[in-house]
Amino acid sequence: MEMLMFNINRNINVPIYKQLYENIKKNIINNVLQHDEKLPSKRQLSHYLSVSQTTIEHAYQLLADEGYIYSKNRSGFYINDIVNLPVTYKTKLTNDTQHQPRHFKYSFKLGAVDQSHFPNGLFRKYAKEAFDEAQLYMLDSGHKQGDYRLRKEIRNYIFHSRGVNASPDQIIVGSSTEQLLSIITDTIASATYMIEDPLYKQVRDLLKRKHIPFEFISVRKNGIDIEEINKANKDIVYITPSHQFPTGVIMDLKRRTQLIKWASEKPSRYIIEDDYDSEFRYSGKPIPALQSIDNTDSVIYVSTFSKSISPSIRVAYAVLPKKLLKQYQEKSNIEGGTVPRHTQFILSRFMEEGHFERHLNRMRKIYRHKKNTIINELHKYPNHFTVSGELTGMHFILTVRNGLTLDECIKRAEECSIDIKPLSHYRFKKGDDTPHFVLGFGGIENKDLQSHIEALITCWRTDK
Repeated sequence: MEMLMFNINRNINVPIYKQLYENIKKNIINNVLQHDEKLPSKRQLSHYLSVSQTTIEHAYQLLADEGYIYSKNRSGFYINDIVNLPVTYKTKLTNDTQHQPRHFKYSFKLGAVDQSHFPNGLFRKYAKEAFDEAQLYMLDSGHKQGDYRLRKEIRNYIFHSRGVNASPDQIIVGSSTEQLLSIITDTIASATYMIEDPLYKQVRDLLKRKHIPFEFISVRKNGIDIEEINKANKDIVYITPSHQFPTGVIMDLKRRTQLIKWASEKPSRYIIEDDYDSEFRYSGKPIPALQSIDNTDSVIYVSTFSKSISPSIRVAYAVLPKKLLKQYQEKSNIEGGTVPRHTQFILSRFMEEGHFERHLNRMRKIYRHKKNTIINELHKYPNHFTVSGELTGMHFILTVRNGLTLDECIKRAEECSIDIKPLSHYRFKKGDDTPHFVLGFGGIENKDLQSHIEALITCWRTDK
């Protein structure tokens, strides 16, 4: 082979061995250097390029590690056959601004929490404990259902706050509600599903992705339509009874008992109860979880810490009925252990010392203040706005009643730099065209509350 003719640029912040590696790889991919062709020796190439032999050796070793060249004992390096190599062509990075998310001045988005009151000090303290040498056991993968210590704390919490009856052995810790639903669908093979309409799209998307048959069931003013469930002839229903997402409807006791009766009629029937934000009820006595009144062992209870602590903590949990537990444990190919053990340790300590309960009490007051501040302003314009679904949670439904159409409201909101989702965004079947909007308030800082609600009212008023 003739000497390699490469341009080495010594004025850029890229090591010479890396430049050499990229140049040779490019020539191999483009078939300039062909199979079994011999490369110059390290001594020859270092002399020709006026670089050290160590530099050439580093470049050759990178190419050999990735399979682009191979060595023959006492002979040198040769070009490999790259037909079967997973070749990736390098392209120049560009600043693509077309798909950047738009920044809104006023945001009423869902899923956001009050960041200023996150217990940073306590989490820092427990994180330091978690990474102490005495905790080296946490470097192992751990139990697929989650560490027993955390499951025990979850059991205590849901029993005292939601009336949920369970042992730690029935609890599965996962990284999200979606992941837990995936585990449930793997455990109950060949089942068919019903989901509420409207609902967050992740549930529908997961069922579609796994090619699982499902049907939408309408939500009425007192909860999911029981008659539609009876007619559907499906096995499992997924519901959010304590604060229906996103309408805020609370399922009444009559429908709850009807639903449990439906589940009891066949052993293949189950109810998945998603209790995603029940911690934040602002008036009246908290409604017990559906699981707490189930004497048929048919309710799969699911909840998360994403609203009560933070979405980024990525910890959710499910309580399996005893009759499902053995079925789950016998499955060897089900994903588990997805929450880092150090995160589980931190959360366990936070709950053990009573800080979680105190945090909830504090946040309940903060979110109640935010909700009341916004609603009190809206109530000043009864001909323009009505509110529903506000008794629980971190969002409610705002309906515009002044004659603006849904499309007009959406257009005005965009022009006013307001981020707010219409209820239709979460519907799967076409509903009425009334301009209903899902107003999330959890992530708005107290100092910004007034400016947010003033901007929204001004944007949608028609008597300005």
